[in-house]
Amino acid sequence: MKRKIHVGKVIRLYFFSFLVFVMTSTVCNAQEWSRKGKSEFYAFGQSMGGDTTTGLGVTIELDDNIAGGLGIGTNLSDNFNLNTSLFYGSKDITGTVSAITLKGDTTLFGWDVNVDYNILKGRITPMITGGIGFIAFNGDWKGTADFQETDFSYNIGGGLRWDVTNNFLIKAIYKATWTKLEDTDEAIRFDGINLSIGYIF
Repeated sequence: MKRKIHVGKVIRLYFFSFLVFVMTSTVCNAQEWSRKGKSEFYAFGQSMGGDTTTGLGVTIELDDNIAGGLGIGTNLSDNFNLNTSLFYGSKDITGTVSAITLKGDTTLFGWDVNVDYNILKGRITPMITGGIGFIAFNGDWKGTADFQETDFSYNIGGGLRWDVTNNFLIKAIYKATWTKLEDTDEAIRFDGINLSIGYIF
């Protein structure tokens, strides 16, 4: 007589087993764990909120978007991490002058160099980060005019880092990045949640 397999129970069993594995690994390695001297490679997704700026009589609005990227870092100590990352995304843009509205879009290619400060030495720690870089814009106004420029940027953020095992990490932080477009009056800010998953080696 065949027994029915309950998919939900199997999934819950695997999930519970994974949690037990993670927690056991964390407890067993709590005394010997240290980030110092280790490097890490990570992939991340970043939500980037839109903003509005003005220049030369034109109001420019950049919409929200999602960017993705890769990074590498080194742990100078249990608390300090030096890292660099590249990201790519695209934004819809709207330009308004008098009663005329233009629609367009632009790609964003960015590079950041950051220093993370991990407040605690344990596997789970609050963290803050700050750094500088650039963002390259390459877009057009619906075929009427192209534009390209590369602008200096700087960023700050804060959140949580979890070194799940000796070789696996997760970071979730709120991050804000500022840059200033050419011929505009003020800086624009792209902010949102940055989620990283990485490999420690």
